[in-house]
Amino acid sequence: MDQIEQQPNKQSDQNLKTSFQLSFQDKTYAASLQVIDNRLEISIELIDQSQFKWKELFSIEQIYKLNKFFLQCTDLNEAYEIISKLMKNSFKSISTNDSKMLVQFEFEQVYGKILFTFQLHQCEINTNEVVAKLCETISTIQIKSSNQQKQLEQILKDLSTQSSQNELIKDLLVKQNKQMKEYLAQQIQSLKTELQNQIQETKNEIALNYQKMFSNIISFEDGEVIKKWVSDKQIYLQQIYRATQHGFQIEKIHEQCKDKSKVILLIKTKEGRRFGFYADCQIKNYIQWLAQNPNNIFLFSLDLKQKYTSNESNYSSAFYSDNNFIAVGGGNDIRLYTNSNSNNNSHVSQSGYGKKEGLTQYALNGGTHNFTTSEVEIFEVICI
Repeated sequence: MDQIEQQPNKQSDQNLKTSFQLSFQDKTYAASLQVIDNRLEISIELIDQSQFKWKELFSIEQIYKLNKFFLQCTDLNEAYEIISKLMKNSFKSISTNDSKMLVQFEFEQVYGKILFTFQLHQCEINTNEVVAKLCETISTIQIKSSNQQKQLEQILKDLSTQSSQNELIKDLLVKQNKQMKEYLAQQIQSLKTELQNQIQETKNEIALNYQKMFSNIISFEDGEVIKKWVSDKQIYLQQIYRATQHGFQIEKIHEQCKDKSKVILLIKTKEGRRFGFYADCQIKNYIQWLAQNPNNIFLFSLDLKQKYTSNESNYSSAFYSDNNFIAVGGGNDIRLYTNSNSNNNSHVSQSGYGKKEGLTQYALNGGTHNFTTSEVEIFEVICI
């Protein structure tokens, strides 16, 4: 694999985009492929769960690792054509588990059957779809209420016509009319309560699914704030590491962040403080400090709702990582040690970042130097 050089045709890459629908095991799926920044994006939507989308971006090297079959591809253009045919013709199984989707392919070659699996991640909730379904429910309840009201009014009208000459019956009808109006008011109130319960259940379901797939640290609103800090362009955040799932060791971070750049690292301490940093560089085992330029690095506090930039235009000790710790700002601004959930070696200070924004000593951690973590998460920033 190392002997194969990737020679992407950037001009044709920009035109590689296709989408299609396919049916499998009594379900219908909408799939799309496109090439973005020399990486192949595969996304799939389940039609009966269209508020969710599963997506992943693959470099040519990552495609090679999926199966030796793809070693025949010399660039993403060829991989794109092959995968497009496989998705249309060679599905074996497809399954979802929490926020992951596993798509398995099987096809015949001269040497026999070839079997491999793509793993996609749930990346977004289509709130428009959820709102549309909720509106449909509201409309159904409103129609039901309106029909009941019309039926009761017609009954009253018919009875009133039939007994127009009988004063005794008229008195009875007045009482029935009052009773029916009271009954109708009760039915409408019951429908309103039912509707409110359904709206609340839908909101709870959205919040639960979003939290499960997205973060143990930040809310949807926090994520939107971080996006604005990172870029004024359209981006989305894809989680690639969660300490409570993958482990609190720095080596685990290196494993999950391999070949990833443009990352956001989030820290939540046992006292509930939330802060972190953005770095336009890979988190891996370096042998020297990285400078601020050409890497774009900044710190932030979610509790203080503030972004902190470098004190110098070319800060020579902006970022460092090895198997023992990850550090930003000469090791003083944020230093996260391995097994940070079981010791308090990790710490914050004020050194290379935040002078222009008025960051004071230990402010990231609420005035305390050292901290122990309850969660650490890392997201890859992907341009749309």
